Amino acid sequence: MLISATDIQQAAERLRPYLTPTPTIRSDYYSRQTGANVYLKLDVFQPTHSFKVRGALNTLLSLPDEQRQKGVITASQGNHGLGVIYAAQQLGIRAAVYLGKGTPENRVKALEATGAEVVLHGDSWDEANHYAMELAAKEGKAYIHPFNDANVMAGQGTVFMEMLAQVPQIDAVIVSIGGGGLISGVISAVQAFSPTTAVYGVETIGTDSMYQSVQAGQIVELPAITSIAMSLGARRTEQSQFDNVHEYAKAVVTVTDEQAVASLLTLLDAEKLLVEPAASCTLAAITEGKIPVKAGSNVVVLMCGANVTLESVLGWRKGS
Repeated sequence: MLISATDIQQAAERLRPYLTPTPTIRSDYYSRQTGANVYLKLDVFQPTHSFKVRGALNTLLSLPDEQRQKGVITASQGNHGLGVIYAAQQLGIRAAVYLGKGTPENRVKALEATGAEVVLHGDSWDEANHYAMELAAKEGKAYIHPFNDANVMAGQGTVFMEMLAQVPQIDAVIVSIGGGGLISGVISAVQAFSPTTAVYGVETIGTDSMYQSVQAGQIVELPAITSIAMSLGARRTEQSQFDNVHEYAKAVVTVTDEQAVASLLTLLDAEKLLVEPAASCTLAAITEGKIPVKAGSNVVVLMCGANVTLESVLGWRKGS
């Protein structure tokens, strides 16, 4: 299900009083490496250091007053939870976030530091998510899904509208995939406003539920998440997101954790930007030749999140 141009434009209007457009910069380093004009869309400069706040805020702004008063519940690996909490605090809404027990400690602490209710449940995001949905239904609270929600996808789609305002002619846009809400929003915006733009999705091996699903022609559920890119850690996508990607994405590719970490370190050295492996995997995809980049073309790569600790980065570097 594509999100309509009207819904994406309305989302942009809702978000305007709360979020400032994030910058898009040309990377001299990656442009030299590829021969293309490579631009980095820096959604790491959102208030929560991740694009997730777009969809969360648009969804909460779309709730009727009666539902806002009851509060909201979500499940998250971290970034979506931070987005929901930020949005809830802006609007005076109570929020609770459920996480799998395997969520990295730094993400749990970041959520707890906001003062919101944070609950660990189950061994994975999927288990926490299932429980949160049941609890929301029981208590009559709004459940804010991290990707399988039309308002969430509309909010995520606003990132491409900003890209077009900053780089009017975009030949290709490259985004990472977790559950598929971001790429579905981007695909919808591309189809509405720039249908000649090619959309590529990237996953790390071990979080590659969408890649495996596209290859199989049907939804595949991973037995477990085995990648360090925890913010991409949905064991399965949902039908709407799968259909959007299967029909409209130019390709979905995978890179290894080692390649994502190498690109993370290269980006830090070359552009002085520190991002998550869930973001740097997109750069690995172009430098490793997984995505064809034409010389002279305009390519925008979304830097989707930067909620990472120095301790984690040093550990990954040592491991590589």
